[in-house]
Amino acid sequence: MAAASASCAFQTACSAQRSSQQRRRGVVVAAAAAPPPPAGGAAAASQLSRRQLQAAALAAVLAAVQAPAAQAVGFKKELKKRKIPEEDYSELPGEPRLRYYELAEGSGAEVKDGSRVVVHFQCKYRGLTVVSSLSARVLGGNRTVAEPFEFTAGQPVSGPAARSVESAGGLYAGGGVKPPPALSPAVIGMRAGGKRSVLVPADLGYGSKGEQEIPPDCEQFELQIELLSVA
Repeated sequence: MAAASASCAFQTACSAQRSSQQRRRGVVVAAAAAPPPPAGGAAAASQLSRRQLQAAALAAVLAAVQAPAAQAVGFKKELKKRKIPEEDYSELPGEPRLRYYELAEGSGAEVKDGSRVVVHFQCKYRGLTVVSSLSARVLGGNRTVAEPFEFTAGQPVSGPAARSVESAGGLYAGGGVKPPPALSPAVIGMRAGGKRSVLVPADLGYGSKGEQEIPPDCEQFELQIELLSVA
């Protein structure tokens, strides 16, 4: 009976030893399968965290800077596409046949009757730019040059005091642009640096002759003016 008890105790001890060995082997295998820690231990992990924070901060700054720029570009494109309703135009003081809309308010000297002014102007008909001082003359190879127009506000733009301002030494092929009579009264009240859109009827436009794609007795076309200087 004592021998049987001793044998049973021995078997129990052996079983416990095998279980302990299996647990140790499991720990070793799990440790081997686990990914190695980053080089440098805690210092490397701290450095990685700092880099991640710096990258996130830089991305936030770039997003804040680029967002307004993108919105501005989108706004400019939308503004360019937008057609100004005729009801937004106002009657021009001193010349009720003309209606105007301020595209941009100037900050310089104001044009009065008799002021000497230099402008760029464009005549648009059905969305097409027909006459423009921004492409006033043609050089060799069909290259165009801008040629501002100088005149006295309130005086005829076809008179001897009105002239194109040459910008390429007179080496041109072809003549300059012909402004409509509406240009002279249309600048009164503008300030240097300003831009204005004016709706021009036939009697202040190109009349019964027309001009290029603007037909004779054209009911209405748009005149855009940029006021460069006032003297």
